[in-house]
Amino acid sequence: MSSQPGQTNQLEFRIINVKVSKETASDAAVTAGCNMSKIIALLAHYPPYQLVHAAEMLRDTFEQFYEQRYQLTVPQWRLMMVLGPNYPISQKELVEASGMDKVRISREIRRLVEKGIIFTESSAQDKRISLVSLTNAGLALFLQLKSEAGSWQHTLTDYLPSESREAIRQHLHSVSAAIEQLQSLDQER
Repeated sequence: MSSQPGQTNQLEFRIINVKVSKETASDAAVTAGCNMSKIIALLAHYPPYQLVHAAEMLRDTFEQFYEQRYQLTVPQWRLMMVLGPNYPISQKELVEASGMDKVRISREIRRLVEKGIIFTESSAQDKRISLVSLTNAGLALFLQLKSEAGSWQHTLTDYLPSESREAIRQHLHSVSAAIEQLQSLDQER
């Protein structure tokens, strides 16, 4: 597809979440006549893959730290960080603030209630609305998590060259802004 001078080709981007097992990808590569190392070598230079790979490594490290220390998953940690300064808060507000879906929120709320970290109650204004709050133990845990988050971030950034730290923040912000623009273009179509 060629473009006239002054015109740009617009590609339609669809933001999708696809999870493919290594076996499935390997089988597909063999079927296509490729070997996996060639595919991985190609992907290693593809920025979206690099970002996803770095995010997965970061998430795994993060989850391992909080799982070992506090027996919390990443979604539970996210809920705690949203709840901490905002409770009581409705489940709908938790969905909006955390970026997680309703089903995931409900499941994690149930697990945190079982751990004695949060509790739910009906809103005085509207009994259909369930409000989520921290227990005393949950508030103490939130305060620990809050201080640990800063410590964990500093530990991570200590391994980055000092001149790269701010550049990485700026680049991640730029990538997020670009993705938001792509999403809004996709929604307009």
